[in-house]
Amino acid sequence: MTPRRPVFKEGAWRDLEPMQKGLVLGVLAGAVLALLTWQLSWLAAGVFLGVGTGRLIDHRRHTQHRAGHHTQNATAMARTDHRPEETPEHREERLRWAATYRGTRMLEGKTDRAGALEQIRHTVPGFPSGRYESELDAALVRIEQYRVGVRARRAKDVAHAREMDVLNAVFALHYFNRRFSGHVGEYGLGRVDLEDALGDLYFREQIDEAVHRSDALIDEGIDMGLGPWDWDADMAHLRQAHPGFNDGALGEALGWGRYFGR
Repeated sequence: MTPRRPVFKEGAWRDLEPMQKGLVLGVLAGAVLALLTWQLSWLAAGVFLGVGTGRLIDHRRHTQHRAGHHTQNATAMARTDHRPEETPEHREERLRWAATYRGTRMLEGKTDRAGALEQIRHTVPGFPSGRYESELDAALVRIEQYRVGVRARRAKDVAHAREMDVLNAVFALHYFNRRFSGHVGEYGLGRVDLEDALGDLYFREQIDEAVHRSDALIDEGIDMGLGPWDWDADMAHLRQAHPGFNDGALGEALGWGRYFGR
C-alpha cells in the first residue's frame, strides 16, 4: 500500500509568516464560533481578528529586530571606541592642576613637601624630576595669590555676619564652615574661627548655643531634602520648628537638603 502523503509538509507552520499564522488561527476560531452559533458573521470576524493579530506580531518582531540590531551596533562601537591619546597640552594642564591641589594639601598640613612631590609624580608621571620641583614651587606662589582673594571674600562675609543677631550670625559662618570651608577653592584656609569673628560681640556660651541650634536646623534641612519637596510648606515647618532664624538661614539649610536629595 502506498503511504499517504501528509496534508501539511513538516515544518510548514513554522515557515508561515506571522500574518499567515494569524489568518489561519482567526479562520479556525471564526469557523468554530460560526458552527456553535449558526452565524456566519463569526467567520468574517475571525478573519478580521486573525489579520489584526498577525500584523501586531509582525510589527513587534520587526521592532525587536531593529532594537537588537541597534544594540549590537552600539556594543560593537563601544568595543572599538578608543580614547584619543593625551596631548602635551593636556599633560601640562594636569601637571599644573596636580601641583596646585597637592600644594594646597601641603599648606593644610595634610602632607609634607616630599609627599606632595611623590603624589604629583604619581598623578602625572613622565616629567623630569626637576620639573615637579619647579611646578610645586610655582603652585605655592599661585596659591598665596589666590588666598588674597579668598581672605577678602571671607572678611566681607564676617563683616556681614557681625551685623546680625547672634543666632543668625553664627549660622552664617557655621554653615559656611560645614559646607564650604574644606573645598579646594578655599586653598587650605580652613574654617572661619567663630571666636575670632564674633567673640568681641557675644559670650562663648551664646556662640556655642547658636552652633548647637544651627546644627539642628542644618540637619533637619538635609533630612527634608531627601523626602518629597514642597518649598513653601517646608519653609513654614522650619519657621515653626526653629524660631529666630531668618528666612535666609532657613533657605540655606533647606537648599543644602535639596542638593543631597537631587
